[in-house]
Amino acid sequence: MSDEWAKDPRAGHDEIDKGIESIKRIFSQGQGRVKRVIDKAGDYWQQAQAMPTPHQAVGAEEQRIRRLVDLWSNENWRVAKDLGTYMDLVSYNTDEVWEITLQTRWETRNMESVTEPYKGRSKATMGQPQPLLPVWDYELPVVTGLKAPPSRTRLEGLDETIACTNCNGTGRALCSTCNGRGWIVCPECKGRIKKRCATCRGRGYVADWTQGEKKPFFRRQAENMANSVGERVADVFEGIRQQGVPIPNPVDTDPASKGPTVPCPDCVNGEVDCTCGNGKRVCSACEGARMALCSHCAGTGKLMRHRELVRRFDLRTQTRVIGESSIPQQQLAKAVGEMVYSTEVTEPLYPQAPPENVPMDVWGATVDLMKTEGQQKPGNERPDSPLSSVLATLQVVELLRISYTKVQYRYSDQDYVLYIYDGEGCEKVYAERFPARWDRVERLVRAISNDLVTATPEEPSSNSSHTKGYRAPTDTPPYNITEEEGTL
Repeated sequence: MSDEWAKDPRAGHDEIDKGIESIKRIFSQGQGRVKRVIDKAGDYWQQAQAMPTPHQAVGAEEQRIRRLVDLWSNENWRVAKDLGTYMDLVSYNTDEVWEITLQTRWETRNMESVTEPYKGRSKATMGQPQPLLPVWDYELPVVTGLKAPPSRTRLEGLDETIACTNCNGTGRALCSTCNGRGWIVCPECKGRIKKRCATCRGRGYVADWTQGEKKPFFRRQAENMANSVGERVADVFEGIRQQGVPIPNPVDTDPASKGPTVPCPDCVNGEVDCTCGNGKRVCSACEGARMALCSHCAGTGKLMRHRELVRRFDLRTQTRVIGESSIPQQQLAKAVGEMVYSTEVTEPLYPQAPPENVPMDVWGATVDLMKTEGQQKPGNERPDSPLSSVLATLQVVELLRISYTKVQYRYSDQDYVLYIYDGEGCEKVYAERFPARWDRVERLVRAISNDLVTATPEEPSSNSSHTKGYRAPTDTPPYNITEEEGTL
């Protein structure tokens, strides 16, 4: 550029003028495009602000529907506001579904043998022996309610006296503390006869006690107190180490590091004789006799064995919905509904005899559910087996009626469906699709974005293979900017 300027200054001025004209052309075209987009945005905004016409309810049922839809739309920020007021109600119809709930209490019975030391035969155990019956042949206290805690019942007439196998009927067994030896290893020396000297802590020497400089009275008292506390802390750490925990003793310092030492006057090579003499101690439990009273029979040589019936309870709930509805079952499970029938099943139920206000098909499904539940008991045992220990002892059936209203409506030239279900005062609304509260603003932003990125027809692209979108034209011949183009 500097060489061209040196050869022909006029050529350099021409290049600068062309660059300025190109910048003006690009700015002018962008200015006109932004103006057109703003004009279209105004039109879109006017369309977005246009609200549908409110509708008046005709009849009490339509008024109830619009009121409930308004409550639902105002509580849900995603739904168009005041939907019940502005929607065009096309049709509505009322239907119902039934929820069958069957709660079954399964009772498990097990026979367990329990032994206790013999204490003589009481009057209760001196009666006539009774035969051992199957677990379900015993009459036990009645349990009320679906949820019951486990219980144990001692069966009368089944007590028997047996010999203690632990001591072979002698009442005495080997001492469990010393395993029948009569002695234990000395806990102080661990069987070594020698134990560690407490004066020198096993070192065999102590600090030289030769009197040096004379210290004041209070200083000597303070040092004695500090030494006493240090020895106690050192003993604590040493005791922990003796238990097998490898921790250092920060208080126990070597006297040799502080000055002259002398042999310990209380030990030989850091060890002293243990008081046991031979590394053993007489067992304190049997006092050396090697035998002790049997812990199972308490020294009587006999055991009293009785049988207990253990009862455990398990609650299982089965739910089935009868009727066709687009409302998901997890939503229907939250409904309160109307309780039509509830009872404890104490006698057989027949599908041909439904209760009052219960449809025939609902009652037939209830009876089938009860039969199926009775055949699918917990575990691998069959309920009709004589050896079975699990039976259904209580069943409670509940029939719940859930009414719902299917509403078809139009909003912004689109068709929608919603469902109003549950009882009066606790109505709920379910819909798969609904008018979005920000749908119009979203369309406004999308339209403006399309106008900003789409090329105008009068601006042909120089490269046909280039993807559509806004780009600054560079091949258009230069032109003069006039004041009629407008401003931002």
